[in-house]
Amino acid sequence: MAGMTVHPLGVGCRPIGGRVTGSGSSARRSALQDDDARDGLQRAVKRGATVFDTADIYGLGHSQRLVGQALAHDRDQVCISTRVSFRGTAAHRYAPPHLRHQLEQTLENLQTDYLDVVLLDDGFGPGDCFLADTAVTLKDLRTRQVIRAVGLSLPIESSAGDPAAGARMAHVLEAMEPDVLAVRYNGLSVAPTISGEDLFAYAARKQLPVLICEPLARGLLTGKYGAPPHSAPVLMPSGHQLSAEQLAAVHDGLEPLRRRFGADPAALARVALRFCVGRHDQAVVLAGFSTSDQLEQNYSMIDEPFSEDDLAFVDDIYRRLRVRLADLSEAGGPVS
Repeated sequence: MAGMTVHPLGVGCRPIGGRVTGSGSSARRSALQDDDARDGLQRAVKRGATVFDTADIYGLGHSQRLVGQALAHDRDQVCISTRVSFRGTAAHRYAPPHLRHQLEQTLENLQTDYLDVVLLDDGFGPGDCFLADTAVTLKDLRTRQVIRAVGLSLPIESSAGDPAAGARMAHVLEAMEPDVLAVRYNGLSVAPTISGEDLFAYAARKQLPVLICEPLARGLLTGKYGAPPHSAPVLMPSGHQLSAEQLAAVHDGLEPLRRRFGADPAALARVALRFCVGRHDQAVVLAGFSTSDQLEQNYSMIDEPFSEDDLAFVDDIYRRLRVRLADLSEAGGPVS
């Protein structure tokens, strides 16, 4: 991402591959047809999109192949971020031979000879036994310019109250020396901390870009699920399943935003995306799409900035929502 002017809204390419799967069976495709997916990606480039995020596990490479086909003629104008998540029969997904193999397959899938950003999750096996080898492998690939940058996805849970977890994360960051950070974050979640420092403050101090995933909280912040009894429990990325009472709290808590910005889901999506963009000067918010028109709409909305009063208002409403959900949660923690 260095040296490139990056649009603050990136394209999350998980939906176009089908459901996430680690099995050897065929992935169930999304309703979006391949031609529509390629068209949507190309339209995004025309709207100024620069960052496209995919993974080997999204449709068992199908997402990567669609990205490679769609962006082949614009390769030098875009930044492709990809994750190594497929373990296969290896001892661990980051075991050196397997990691190299998956990256070679990714290059083939994407029809490219270099990867802009390789994103890794923070799990490196028991006792981080694969951490050192992973760091060496990626350093070698970065030296050879096969990889331009290394990214690290931070855990959802904050390590603020766990000194051991905080020390471990500091050790992982020191070993990996990431050029980019990634986090699942939205108005319903609290940013993780790094050695007691807020993620976004840390990133600003280190001058690191942050890729923000799940900015719409799987549709919750768009009012997608409506009011009970017509809505169903939602399983969040952390594994937490929302109750009908929590869904009702979200629906009711969004009402001030509906009154100020509009009740349409697209208007609430704009609020959620703008909120995330405003967290960090180098934030790239990754939004997926189920239709090419939806993707086009995302870019038209994000071009309309909020005033400082608007941002303060949104921040306060989301804060109240987090408090309410924490009160309702059996664990007493935020939804993420």
